[in-house]
Amino acid sequence: MKNLKLCLTAILAITVTVMFSNVSAVQARTLDEIKKAGVLKVANSGAYPPFSFVDKGGNLVGFDVDIAKAVAEKIGVKAEVMSTPWNGIIAALVAGKFDTCICSMSDTEERRKAVDFTGSYYYSGQSLWVENDSKIKSIKDLKGKKVGTVLGETSNEWAVKNGNWTNMTYQGLPDLLLALTTGRVDAVISDDVPIALAVKKNNYKIRMVEAKELQRYPAAFSLQQGKPELKAALQKALDEIRADGTYQKIVDKWIGLDISK
Repeated sequence: MKNLKLCLTAILAITVTVMFSNVSAVQARTLDEIKKAGVLKVANSGAYPPFSFVDKGGNLVGFDVDIAKAVAEKIGVKAEVMSTPWNGIIAALVAGKFDTCICSMSDTEERRKAVDFTGSYYYSGQSLWVENDSKIKSIKDLKGKKVGTVLGETSNEWAVKNGNWTNMTYQGLPDLLLALTTGRVDAVISDDVPIALAVKKNNYKIRMVEAKELQRYPAAFSLQQGKPELKAALQKALDEIRADGTYQKIVDKWIGLDISK
């Protein structure tokens, strides 16, 4: 199992390196080009409620969508928010398909090798969840079990590198929670805030297990490297929506929890 984990990690690293090397020469738009066009192109997964998801009317909505619109307004443009599969967002950003990703992306050292980040706009932590009647009480109890994560998330990377369990990957939070509540996996590891809100909204019979081994990260806007003017404009806009109360209104609307730390 240890050799298999090392092999999977090596394959993932090689794949990411090759993928980024093939697209890194494509330049994203400059801040002046964005202002001239009047549109800020923003990416998110569209499968991470309440941060981004498609509502019953087929509209892309959520915390990140509203943040993107508010930030774009401060820059003097409109936000064009589009969804793309989570495991392809960084590659799309590096390839210049979007100006920024306002998508609850954790700012990690590994990701900084491919993209740049603004300062954080909230914090989230990895968390372990099981069904209420599960006998799992700690990370150690996951040995030999089936553990679900979302492909491309920091939780998925952590599970591949550290686990002595079978990793099951999914494209978004709804699929992940469905796998847990239907017994296809024994546990899931994902960000705490969206799962806690999903449990409250849908009355899922699942519980969080204390796991000090899991990490907490700042979420930040990501953008292509070498775009200091755009980075500064995004940061200034974020600071402004915090200062004028817009940010807190969006937090209250979608989250209702303190996500500042």
